[in-house]
Amino acid sequence: MHQPSSPVSTARLKSLATEADKAERREIIAALARTSPGDLLAAAEHGALAAYDRAIATVPAYRRIVAAHNEGRTPIVADIEGFRRAAPLLDKHNTFGAFDISSLCLDGTLEGVRSILTSSGHSGVFSFGVNTAENLQRSARSIDTGLQYLFGVDERTTLLINALPMGVKVNTRATVLAETSVRDDMVYALVKKFGPEFDQIVLVAEGSFAKKIVEDGAEIHGIDWTRHRVHIVTGEEGIAENYRAYIERQLGISDPDRADSQLVASSMGVAELDLNIFHETRDTIRLRRAAHRDLALREALFGPDTRACPMFFIYYPHRTLVEELAVAGGTELVISMLSEEMKIPLLRYRSGDFGRIHDHAAVRDAALRFGLPAPHWQLPFVWVSGRGKTLRLADGDLSPEAVKEAIYSDDGVANAVTGNFRLSSGRDGKAELDLQLRRDRDLPPAGADRLGAALDGFSDVLPRIRFHAYAEFPWAMEVDYERKFRYL
Repeated sequence: MHQPSSPVSTARLKSLATEADKAERREIIAALARTSPGDLLAAAEHGALAAYDRAIATVPAYRRIVAAHNEGRTPIVADIEGFRRAAPLLDKHNTFGAFDISSLCLDGTLEGVRSILTSSGHSGVFSFGVNTAENLQRSARSIDTGLQYLFGVDERTTLLINALPMGVKVNTRATVLAETSVRDDMVYALVKKFGPEFDQIVLVAEGSFAKKIVEDGAEIHGIDWTRHRVHIVTGEEGIAENYRAYIERQLGISDPDRADSQLVASSMGVAELDLNIFHETRDTIRLRRAAHRDLALREALFGPDTRACPMFFIYYPHRTLVEELAVAGGTELVISMLSEEMKIPLLRYRSGDFGRIHDHAAVRDAALRFGLPAPHWQLPFVWVSGRGKTLRLADGDLSPEAVKEAIYSDDGVANAVTGNFRLSSGRDGKAELDLQLRRDRDLPPAGADRLGAALDGFSDVLPRIRFHAYAEFPWAMEVDYERKFRYL
């Protein structure tokens, strides 16, 4: 398959970045490559202590929460163990569900707030991210550094299309930004009219919406994706490794492991914490792709009996402290954001995501042992396996992640469905899997048998499989791409 030359010769724009911006990003990227993992971890721990002191001193609600946790006291903490003893675990319910918004803010006021982001409400409780002007500038610096590291936006003029649901902003000063929300017609119009003017396009979207854009763009709207250098960054939820490979094929990416290849990557944020807490890199994608194929590497990275790879990310210890919390059904991640500019400083916050932390040395050693390049940055890694939700039956468990891998392991099945499905237990206690076909699509030949055979590689539970026409899918009204779809 054809891949576009790099950069596209028709682009006429000049880079938006100033030389000072470029120099700052080069220095940050170089520093992350040379700073030792131990120094980065020490920075995280120091930052957590400072964030605790600030919150105790300036956030009315946090003082009350800490005092209630410590028998009326607000302890002084001198080390990370003291921080973990004194700082209670936070979640949506004991913060946003229990206090007015001002008391959760620095200085007990919304003064200085310039933007508000709501969570998805998927859990039934809304939480909020509030940003000052300084916050937004910091976010733009952080995002632009990531965009440079992944996509070279300082060297290539870049159109970034933000197709995430309404209200989710991507703060960037290094790209030309178009915000469409989940209007696919707007995305197609932008690609057709503006695509030839840029060296590359970065499409940021939820996974199933990105799938729709890529498939319908080619099949209905006549877009030849191979004529553009297109990267996709998915958010909202994790992606299957087979999904990545499927989308790469649709875009015409013939050698995804090439150092200069286009990327299909994923980023994870939490509305009340930050848009980009964890994200993939070329290193993590290479490792996850290899683990998907190699059982021994998969078990070395993610533990025994792992059949569907969890998401595998890096994170930045100088701005995020990540901890593990043992809970029923697995290990939950606990996150503290350390920036002085956080208007609502949430420390030891339970996002509800399950996963584990990997230090840099362990991942580097695993990579080298399996003949892969050592990761470039000295950062720690975290894997995220979802929210611990699975269909539990007498004959075993069936997870949405297993179903996603199975769907995208067969191009015919993947191309026929929207990617939305529902797992349930039938009256006889057996698993049932209902899938939504794309608009005006028929069931692929032997589709249920093909999907069942693929699912056998990722789960011991074989459900009854039913495909539904697009408008007849029983949960069709929930498929609006504005909110997270419930697979269970």
